[in-house]
Amino acid sequence: MRRILKGIGISLLILSGLGALSGYLWLKQKHPAYAKDFYIPHGWFESEEEVLALVELSDYQQYQYAPKASHRVLRLNQSGDWEVPTSLVEDLPEGQSLIISLECWGSRYWPVYRSAPLIAVAEGVYDQKITALAKMLDQENRPIYLRFNPQMEVPGRYYPWQEYPSIYIEAYRHVYQLLKSLAPKVQMVWAPAGYPGLEEFYPGDAFVDAISINLIGDSESILNVYPKQESAVELRRRLHRLRFFNKPCFILSGQAANISEPDLTALVRYQKENDHLYGPSYYTRSEKPVPSKDSLIIGVYDPDKKLQALSAIDCEHLFINLATFEEEGFFEAYKAIKRGDRDLIITLEIIADRQFNRDDQCLENFLAGEYDSDLKELLDTLKTFPRQLYLRFSQEMEIPIHRYPWQSKEPKLYIDAYRYLMERADTALKEVKMVWGPAGDRGSLEWYPGEDVVDYISIAIYGLPDKNITDPNLQERFAQIYRRKSWRMRQAQKPIFITEFGVKGPEDYQEAWLLEASETIKNAPELVGICYFNMHDVPKAWGDIAPPDWSVEAETFERFMQSLRP
Repeated sequence: MRRILKGIGISLLILSGLGALSGYLWLKQKHPAYAKDFYIPHGWFESEEEVLALVELSDYQQYQYAPKASHRVLRLNQSGDWEVPTSLVEDLPEGQSLIISLECWGSRYWPVYRSAPLIAVAEGVYDQKITALAKMLDQENRPIYLRFNPQMEVPGRYYPWQEYPSIYIEAYRHVYQLLKSLAPKVQMVWAPAGYPGLEEFYPGDAFVDAISINLIGDSESILNVYPKQESAVELRRRLHRLRFFNKPCFILSGQAANISEPDLTALVRYQKENDHLYGPSYYTRSEKPVPSKDSLIIGVYDPDKKLQALSAIDCEHLFINLATFEEEGFFEAYKAIKRGDRDLIITLEIIADRQFNRDDQCLENFLAGEYDSDLKELLDTLKTFPRQLYLRFSQEMEIPIHRYPWQSKEPKLYIDAYRYLMERADTALKEVKMVWGPAGDRGSLEWYPGEDVVDYISIAIYGLPDKNITDPNLQERFAQIYRRKSWRMRQAQKPIFITEFGVKGPEDYQEAWLLEASETIKNAPELVGICYFNMHDVPKAWGDIAPPDWSVEAETFERFMQSLRP
């Protein structure tokens, strides 16, 4: 027996050694800069991220180029053997600010990248160390800024505190409250890299004294979803993502080349020339309107007329291409809806030109007036619609693909085109509601066109999370998708109208999914309407894979509507 136990012990030792080696090799491949950090001790070091500038987000003209500030990184792990590193604040030139990047790691040994330090932070595991740090910093007479677990929004788990918005926010707020109770003069810095989707991790105005971004942070090195651009463009795009926040922002160096002072003066000009993209309307907080659930709008996109006989449907949805809507049967469909008693949702797309060729410069051509005659004809027609009209323009613009010709474009270009349409529609039509329609994916708010041209935000909710999934049981629940996507919209002060949603699979599965969705819909006060996509998707968008068919039968949809309305 002793020999057997000894053999088992040796085997376990070998396996653990192999596990550690494989983990190290994985780390070396994914994150070569940290491959040496097999052991994460307490301690500090001078950061390689230089402080390039300090900019006021509400007014770029108030900037400081190359401010006098030292940047040091302080790493903490969860072990108890730690003393306040007084050297952290020593040897600094007089009159120089100090920025401290506080990194709270998990275990000090491998596997640090599989540890979850954020929960431990919120539970107070690091409180003793942070308390000692705060008391020391409170004695300093220089401006001190504390950055907590930076680059949290970048996906990929380069750092163990990435990818968890709500858990990160809870941990950040815990540190903020502890710090302010002991060292109220120390400024707390929210420190995203500046990557798309950063607003999901914002802790709230009351918990942020300043912000910092990187010109392409280290944790972005393994990502290729969004193309990396030259420094001046990266800087502009990253600051644009912060337009919902009115705070001073430190710009730190990264993988992109350094910026120059002329780059900052160019930013000042850009902000002044594009006041519709910036200003108090974006960062001033107010309560969102809470609609009555008695007025929940229920609509359908139903080209095959499977649901036509259901009297409880409030509105119908039409998709039209601006240059060819007359040839594609719009007038017949429009007249049929006009004769009925339902409202109308129109999603106006610019996919093809008048020769039915894909227009990859659709936004540029639209703004240049090339589609003005088509737009006038459409608006003149819609003037005769007797009920409520909802107008949505070129949806899902934020997804970094090229399914639609307006995707993967500069946010300003899309915003200008959206506003070009809505300003004309608002003048021409009496009963129009303007609908901004992102998919609700990461970074959607970069394309937000401004509250003056948005009545409702529309997000798309389809149960299918990946087009390669063929098993309907692997689809996401409505509640999961809605929670994630509506959270991304929380900085925009507008109610939500879901103008596209659907689920595929056997009819009994679809019905169960919809009935469960109805509970989320009834308990979401910001949600004013829903519109089901009762059709299969466009086949050519799915290549060799059969397109998903979200169609349901009338009986299924009627039971869904009954579950929504008492």
